[in-house]
Formats: sequence, structure tokens, C-alpha cells
Amino acid sequence: MKKIFFCFFSLAYCSLPILAQHKDSLQVRNDSVVQNINVPVPPKDSAQAKKDSVVKIIPIPELGSIEPFGDSSQHLTSTLITFREYRSLYDIIAQEPGVFVRDLASAGRKNQIVINGIDDKNIAIMVDGIPYNDHYTGTFNLWDIPVDAIERVEFITGTSAMFYDGRSAGGTINIVTKNFNNNRASTHLRYSQGISGYTHTDAMFAQNIAAGLNLSFALAHYGFGSNKESQDYRARFYNSNDDAWLIRTKLRYNITQWMDLSFNYSYERRWTGLNGGVNYYNTASLFDGLNAEVNNFEAYEKEFNSHYHLTAAFSPFQDSTLLTSVSLYSFDRLREYRDEENRSVILNGIYTKRDFASIGKGLKLNILSQYSELRFIGYADLARIQSTDILTMGLKADIKPHSFFTLSPFVSFKDYGNQFIANGGIEGKLVLTSSVTLFGGVAQNIINDQPVSVSYTVSPLDASSFSYAHRSKDVFSVQEAGVRYSIPSTLTAEVSYKHYVQNDPIVFDTIPFFGAVLYYNPQKYLIDALSASVHAVWNNFHFEATGNYLKYPKITRNAVSLTLFPEITANGSVYYQGLLANGHLDIKVGLRGNYYSEQTGMRPYDEFGVWIPSTELRYGPSGSLDFFAVGKIGDAYVHLIWENLAGSQYLLAPVYPMYDRNIRFGVSWEFID
Repeated sequence: MKKIFFCFFSLAYCSLPILAQHKDSLQVRNDSVVQNINVPVPPKDSAQAKKDSVVKIIPIPELGSIEPFGDSSQHLTSTLITFREYRSLYDIIAQEPGVFVRDLASAGRKNQIVINGIDDKNIAIMVDGIPYNDHYTGTFNLWDIPVDAIERVEFITGTSAMFYDGRSAGGTINIVTKNFNNNRASTHLRYSQGISGYTHTDAMFAQNIAAGLNLSFALAHYGFGSNKESQDYRARFYNSNDDAWLIRTKLRYNITQWMDLSFNYSYERRWTGLNGGVNYYNTASLFDGLNAEVNNFEAYEKEFNSHYHLTAAFSPFQDSTLLTSVSLYSFDRLREYRDEENRSVILNGIYTKRDFASIGKGLKLNILSQYSELRFIGYADLARIQSTDILTMGLKADIKPHSFFTLSPFVSFKDYGNQFIANGGIEGKLVLTSSVTLFGGVAQNIINDQPVSVSYTVSPLDASSFSYAHRSKDVFSVQEAGVRYSIPSTLTAEVSYKHYVQNDPIVFDTIPFFGAVLYYNPQKYLIDALSASVHAVWNNFHFEATGNYLKYPKITRNAVSLTLFPEITANGSVYYQGLLANGHLDIKVGLRGNYYSEQTGMRPYDEFGVWIPSTELRYGPSGSLDFFAVGKIGDAYVHLIWENLAGSQYLLAPVYPMYDRNIRFGVSWEFID
């Protein structure tokens, strides 16, 4: 099977240069963006740059991008991110349509991401196009990706999400990291702090060290609570401390105008207390951080993650539109879970030590090409994670027979060796007027030769039976339709409907009597999601809002009907953004709010890092109102947020109370020399 697909993909790749030489293909390169392809031509050798220049660049072909032809509305740029007050990438994506982030209100903790009712086991996380989902849980902790390293976030949902990874029906989030080309030294420093001992520091340095050769290096630290060696391990609640160090570096060599080579390395070390949330049955006030009793005074986790990427991006024919990148990557991850009897005066009688270690390496090929009104995206990713070989491939075409109509068929495959799935789909976009665009599509699992799924339990659960690759049973079909309306610089609005059919979904649960973990496969889930977003501008005043209605199947546990996710979620903001003080102050200031309807929710099962249904309580509707301000004065950005102005007491996960009030402030600088 693998040989067949490799031959097919090789044939497609070899044929693209021939197609690209057609007389209708682009024959001229200059220093501007390539026409109709939106891929910047690489800059000339940095030695030719002005002596005092500091240029942030994106080398060919938007190095790290998985969707260079995509709608820019799916991109969250660094400029946009700079004017958002954030702690982590969770805060950035939480404001996107259809997204619900189950926030544990504790720095460093892995929150749950849900996109249109699909949780993060089926959401692909990538960095520069390299897959990052964990080998055991299928998810990834976004606290481990420093926001200050991000040039752009490519946020893709709907039918096309299934193209980028065989398991990404919920969505694909690709982080494109920053690249620099500067002869003078450039330094970035961000510092932020808040209550309960929260601190965030990120320092970055970049400079050309030779002609065309640039080095960037950064060090980041997150802290939450008192020193972890203190007796009570206190942050807001007992045993909720977080202490994390993150190192990242990139060496980029712009060899010629048509070839770029880069090496990325990142290392993360984290220590996080796992208190299991507030003990709902033994605590009079859930929101009293001083007196609330937590479920576990002793458990914690340590994480050690290393990632390496070596990527070559090149255009082998300077007079064509064939653009190619090849990435060699590897990672080494270790999660140590400990529940010990020597860390607290309150003992739970449990002594547990678990190590979840995974080592992986892979080779990924990306191909972008344009032939007249045809555009192609293709990729092949061959990885070995532990002892499992995983082959993922995809090919997508954008066909534009008329200026007002685009058709995009695609196919993707994923082969785990003894399990194989294939997906196919097609999207369409119809431009009715200069302001109104209709879009829609379907995507379907077309081949699934995985074993017949049955209900079963594993007790005790161990790492060998917990491998995400061997739990690949759930498959999807997706249908999407929507309309987008826009008036440049005045109004952008979008409404979309998505229908998911999830066959053999995997659900984690616990059996209270035995304390084991059960994951079972019901026959089918039907999920409907209606999303809407709007951004209106009047002079310098902005109104932004997103809303989502979710119809999710009812789950019964212990004879209790559960609502795992809120049926209605909404967030919005009203703010002023413009220049004050005779143009010396660029400011964004306003109010933002969030609303969540009633739910029973899901809670983290800390020992294995997965989420399970909760029957402890039903909570909501709830929400909060925040004040925020971000201002640029000279080279400095000052940010302030006052969360939950009204002091609302609410939860997003049982039982992890959100702050009744929280203030964070900080500053970031850009220095030259």
C-alpha cells in the first residue's frame, strides 16, 4: 500500500514542473509578491540590505505554512496578536468562531480545546507544518508554544481541516514561527505579572552573523505561585504551582534567491502541581482560595520536551511557480506523573509513579505549484514514533474556471501499519457580488480498514495500551455551508453551519468502584454546529463578536444525563483603536465579554492527561466582563487587563473555579542595538 501511494505522489511531483512551464504560468520574478500565489519572493542576500535595516522576512515559500493559498481571514498575524492581552496561545484561539476552551484557571495546565463539538483528540496542532500532537493523548499543551515566537497562526476548520492530517476533523492549528534578516541586533523583551504569583518573561535576540545567515535565540519563563519547594505548594489553591522554562533558537541561511535553509530547536521543562480541582463535597466556598480544600495535595507532573526541525525551502526553477520544502524533524518527550506520600501533611494513601516517554523522527515533503488557473498543495509525512511507522499524505487542488468560482477537491491518507484510513472531500466558493460570497463543502472518510470497534476496559491502564496511534477508531464525515459578507474597512460578517457524523467515537471514562479507565465506542455521534462572527468599524471604534450554537448527543453516566459542552457560547468586544497624543500613542482599549450556557462538563484525569465526563454538578449559564488596554509608546507595548469586573463566580471545568477578579499587566519592548 505504501509503495503504491509513494509512486502516485512521486508521479504527481514530477509532473508539476512540466505543468509549471506552460506558457500561461508566471514567467517573471521580481521583488514583489508573486502574482496570484501570495508567496513572497525571498529577499536578496542580506549583505545587500541597508546597513541600518531590521527586516523581518518570510522566506520562500512562506516557510512553515500549510495553506499559503488560503483565505487570509483564517490567519492570526503577529500584529493582531500584539494588540491582544494574553497568557498563552489558548487565550488567542479562544476568541475564534466555534472555539470553546475549557480553562482550568491555572497557569501551565493543559486546557481542553473544543471546535464545533469536536475535542482536541481530533484537532491537529502543528508548528511550521510539523505535527506536534502527543503520542499518548492525541492532544498538546499550548502553554509549551511561546506566543512571542509566533509570526502567524493558521486556523483552519470545516471540511478542509481533514486534509492536513488524517485525524483532524475538528480543525488544524498551524503555528508559523518568526524569521529575521537584520544586520543590526534586534532584541525583544516581554514581561507580565498578575495575582497569585503569576509571571511571564520572554527575551529574544536576533542578528545576522554572516551574509545571509541569521541567528535568533530566546528564553522564556512562566511562574505561578510560591516556590515549589515550600511546604504548601500554594498558588491560588494548594498544589497549583507552575514553573516552566522554554528555550528556542533558529539558524536560518538564505543560500540563494531560490533556496533557504533553517534549523529550529526548542526545549521545554515544566513542573506543575496537579491538585485535581476543589473538593466539591467538602468545601463550603469553591471560590475561596485560602480555605478551599483540593482533591489532591501531592500529585504533580514534570515535562521535558525537545524538538528539532531542519527545513530546506527552494524553488528549483526560478521562472516557474513550483515551490518545495523538505523538513527533517525529531522530538524527545517525557512526562513524569507522581503522586507521592512525602509532599504534604495531608496524605491520600496513594503512591503512583508513571513515565510517559516518546521518541519520534520524521521526514515531511511539501509541494506548492500553480498552472494557469490550477493550484496544487501536496504533502507526504513519514514518521516513526516509538515503534510505530505512520505515513500521512495529501493532495489538494484549487480549480478556478471563472473569476467568481473556485472548486477545491482533496484527498488524504493515514497509515499506521496495521490500520489505514483515507479521507476525501471537496469545497466550493462562489462570489455572488463584491460583498457576498457563498461557501460550502463535504468531506468523508472513504476507506477504513481498522479493526471492528468494541466496548472494552483496560485495568490497570498502562502506556503500552494507551498509545494514541492504536486508538485510531473514530472516523468522520463533515458537511459545511455558509455565507460571508464584507464591506472593506467597514464590516465583515460570516455565518456557517457544520454537520458532523462521528462513527465509533472514543470516550474516556472512569468506573468509580474499580478506579479503572474505560474507553468505549458507541456506534455514532451526530453533531450540529452553527457559528457566526461579525467585525464592524465606525471611525476608530470596533465591535467584534462570535457566537456558536452546538447540538451534541446526550451522554448518560450513572443514570445521569450529561451536557458535556455548553450549547451556546459567545464572546464579544467593543473597543477604540487609534492614535492619540498627536500620534505618539497607538492604543486599543475597551471591554470584552464571554457567555457560556449550562453544562455538566468534563474534568481532567490527571494521571493519564485525558478528559472524562463529570457528574459532580451542573453549572451555568455563566460568563464574565473584562476591561483591557494595550498601548504602543515608542518601542514599548504596555498591556493591562482586569478580568471579571463584576466578580461573577463561574466554572468552565468541574471543579476548577475561574477567578472572581484578576488583574494582569506588563510591557514588551523592541530594541535595536
